[in-house]
Amino acid sequence: MEKEHLHLLIHEEIYLLSQDEIINEESGEVQEEVRESSTVAEPEPEPVAKQEKADSKESAPEVDEATKEEPHQESPHIPHHDLPDSKPLPFAVFHTSRDPAENELLHKIIDACKIPESDYKVFSNGFDQAVKFKKALVFVPEAKAFYTPIPYKGSEFLCSRPLSVLAADVNEKARLWGALQKFVK
Repeated sequence: MEKEHLHLLIHEEIYLLSQDEIINEESGEVQEEVRESSTVAEPEPEPVAKQEKADSKESAPEVDEATKEEPHQESPHIPHHDLPDSKPLPFAVFHTSRDPAENELLHKIIDACKIPESDYKVFSNGFDQAVKFKKALVFVPEAKAFYTPIPYKGSEFLCSRPLSVLAADVNEKARLWGALQKFVK
């Protein structure tokens, strides 16, 4: 620890002795007459940018100390972003299909679940981690588990094969429908 920080640890007053007063280290006695001193030792305040000043003195012209101003640092501006809806959606659907027939199939699936229009939202750009939801249906080509609810950040989602696969395979539709009946309750 450096000497200039010792005052942070010492909670007693420390008095300065004048230069002509010498204390014998072994006996602790003062060799000359000691006068009571009311001066408390305090470390000299050091400028924050000590190294910068030393560097700038070498290259900058001398400035009168009386006219020199202390540097003032402004607080950084922290932008505030209002989220449009911080309340989690009751049900979210994520897919990437652009085919009108596949989108029609998606709306038939949602209608079969009997979810009110105000309680769900469809996202056509794939899964978005920024969207907060209670439950979600995600159409993806690969997943750890299809048609099994997966917990996610205090909510859960169900992965399904892509809409293109469901449109062509009746067995996949049946598996999705069986899982959705349990998931949407």
